[in-house]
Amino acid sequence: EREEGLDSVSSAGDGDAAVGDQNANVDDSGSNNGEESGRTEGKGREDDSGTDNTSEGNSKDNYTIADNVDGNSTDMINATEPDEIEAMLPTASPTESPSMSPTICIPIEVGIIFDEYAGETSWKVLRGAHRKQPIRRVLNDDGNSTAEEVEGKVASAADDQQGITAQEQETTVWESIYYNPNNFNSRADTFNQCLPPGTYTFVFSDREADGICCNHGEGVYLLSTEGKVVTIGGEMYTKERRYVFDLPFEEPEAVDENDDGLDDRTGWVMPFDSSKYIEGETCENFHLELKTDAYGLETTWALFEGSDESGRMFASGGPYASDAVYEVDYCLPSEQEYVLYVYDWAREGICCESGNGGYNVTSGGRVIFESTGVFGDKEITQFYLPLPDLPSASPSEAPTRSQLSITTFPTTSPTPETSTPGEIREGPGSSFHTTLVPTASPS
Repeated sequence: EREEGLDSVSSAGDGDAAVGDQNANVDDSGSNNGEESGRTEGKGREDDSGTDNTSEGNSKDNYTIADNVDGNSTDMINATEPDEIEAMLPTASPTESPSMSPTICIPIEVGIIFDEYAGETSWKVLRGAHRKQPIRRVLNDDGNSTAEEVEGKVASAADDQQGITAQEQETTVWESIYYNPNNFNSRADTFNQCLPPGTYTFVFSDREADGICCNHGEGVYLLSTEGKVVTIGGEMYTKERRYVFDLPFEEPEAVDENDDGLDDRTGWVMPFDSSKYIEGETCENFHLELKTDAYGLETTWALFEGSDESGRMFASGGPYASDAVYEVDYCLPSEQEYVLYVYDWAREGICCESGNGGYNVTSGGRVIFESTGVFGDKEITQFYLPLPDLPSASPSEAPTRSQLSITTFPTTSPTPETSTPGEIREGPGSSFHTTLVPTASPS
């Protein structure tokens, strides 16, 4: 059995502020409170202090201490009116007040699809770079345990994985609360904050060191800023994962150090190398433009060779940030059939209950398919490259959609259904679209 902890995490900053409905604690270093997008409910807490502290005017017997230009001070009795005080102050040379530059605030978003044990999940953002590796206990042959860092370097036996350093406590700028299983188990939610420019460390923790994927659900976490994906994770073998990043954030080039064919930062398929191909001769342009709804972390896609998911995967993407636009361009080998799958974890598509998402697929400027975003758990588009030649038309006639030989076969009526926020919805099913493959040369 899993032991669900009940302790809330307290803020280590100068003050606490409720962040949306998730009550994330934030220090008062100048950042604004974030907002929760709201797939879950009933977990917010309100500040009911309601105290209105107003200062009363000074009586005529109060003293006012004024600094003189010679560095001494003067006691002024019975001078409470502004004009009286101003008349008694010595005259000084006017000085220009320094210009006040507005505080720059960069939005960041944490999105989480929780597994079946949300109470084990927590996260925090630290100011500065904290690359300390998490510690795990390794059982030795003699029955004793040794503290060991994840990368294999032996650490001090006094190190405790459960503890945090005083430096971390002082630099925590945003952190989660305890996620009540009744509100968060197997649900999705997003949490938003705004932080000044600088270097930060994102720490994602799982108390049981088994992550949020894939033993007890298909969970995932996503950190993003201004639509840019900072890091994605979920599968873990230690109690925490760390990622150091800068605000503003510049997306680095894809890197595959473990040679598994996936980008180490995002888990997406490494970009297809078309350097040996010639566009229009041996490869054809493929362009995908996708706009997410308010829950971009629920949206993913994959492009396969052939007619279904059994073929070679050429490209993939998602989860993504909320309400953002993404564009992908590849030059895919010619004389080949392809199929694009767009998935939605909540099974309600990317429009219209949670925003106006959608996507379109083109090749060389010609439309393959334009999606309204209204579908269930997935939408499937088959196409062949190069696209069939357009039939000849008079100059006054523009090509129509039917002339592109695109046929749509929705498997069920794509009517969105209303659902309880946060629950896994049974959407209207999947939709299927295809571009007909030419069987002979155009006559």
